[in-house]
Amino acid sequence: MKNYEKITDFKSTLQFLRKKRNLTQGGLGAVLGYGHTAICSYETGRTEPCINDLIRLADFFGVSVDFMVGHRVKIKGDSRYFMDIRAMRIKDAVEEMLEKVDMAIK
Repeated sequence: MKNYEKITDFKSTLQFLRKKRNLTQGGLGAVLGYGHTAICSYETGRTEPCINDLIRLADFFGVSVDFMVGHRVKIKGDSRYFMDIRAMRIKDAVEEMLEKVDMAIK
């Protein structure tokens, strides 16, 4: 299994792909016929989709199920996507810290 690695998780991949399409959780849920709470639950890790829903999400975003769950064959040049996910996580963390600083100052 040396040619495989887990680079990210499902919830981060889903959130990244949804934001890349400029969709809200409710918007994605509506497009797929889910309630907005389903997408929120997936992105927070409270629940995970059944295999049929996982396939449906992968098809919607035009990616593989492996891609959705973060299972990757190590391929040269595949890291750009994961750098984008890491950058999104850093951006979100910085925004959260700035909000906390603003609240502490007030």
